[in-house]
Amino acid sequence: MVSTSILGGLLAVVIVISLGLTVAVIDQRATIDQYKNPTNGGTSNSGIRTSAADSFGGWGSVWAAEQVQENTLFVSGSASASADPEKVTIIMSVETESMSALTSQENNAVKMAAVRSAIMAEGIAEDKIETTSYNLDQVREYNSNTRKYEYKGYKTTHTLKVEVDDIDNAGAVIDAGVSGGANDVNSVRFGLTDATISRLRMEALEAAAINARDKADAIGRGLGIGVTRVLSANEGYSYPPVYRNYALDESAAVSGGASSVPTEITPGSISITANVNVVFETA
Repeated sequence: MVSTSILGGLLAVVIVISLGLTVAVIDQRATIDQYKNPTNGGTSNSGIRTSAADSFGGWGSVWAAEQVQENTLFVSGSASASADPEKVTIIMSVETESMSALTSQENNAVKMAAVRSAIMAEGIAEDKIETTSYNLDQVREYNSNTRKYEYKGYKTTHTLKVEVDDIDNAGAVIDAGVSGGANDVNSVRFGLTDATISRLRMEALEAAAINARDKADAIGRGLGIGVTRVLSANEGYSYPPVYRNYALDESAAVSGGASSVPTEITPGSISITANVNVVFETA
């Protein structure tokens, strides 16, 4: 049995804790009210707007956003740097169809082995040839007369990615793959090495920063204000690889051999574009 003195002590502790929480809530409300309405005007003396959010019936959090800083000028600059491609990525596939799934796969494997051998004969190392996807699908065709899909067999698709470091050899590699049995060349993508990308990015960033400064000076002269120093800056860049579509010769696709005319690849240049956003102080 609990004595009366112990119960009284526990009751006192509960009352003290309750009072403490009440005071804390009142203090928080008072602090928020001081920021929210220091002079019944809705903003604080420091010029920072405030607002409060309710959370479970009580005051939650307070956020503050600084007003736009005076005597500043925001300018963006951009510039590009380009270079000739240094490598090419070729995506090609072998597709085979048969009423039997197993036969479709077996025929595909034979053709793909021939494709790999033909590509490697053009000086492409084995580690530069990589399978990106392999699919076996049931082929169905819609019959408009019966309004039903009819079973037409199975299709196996094996897709390769071939990395070619010698741009001048890209056309020969495509022809070799088609001659070996590839019947779909999905894309030809030109790119740059990491070292060249880094170099062009630095060149473009420097030119973009100069472009931003020139813009700021021109705006300052037009407005009759001085542009003094940089308050902040951030940058970004884009590097879109160049793609070329390869139209497979219909006769080559049907016969399984290469076209009599060698494939010529004309990549063009690759550009890297940099953007710089700068906040200047004005006077």
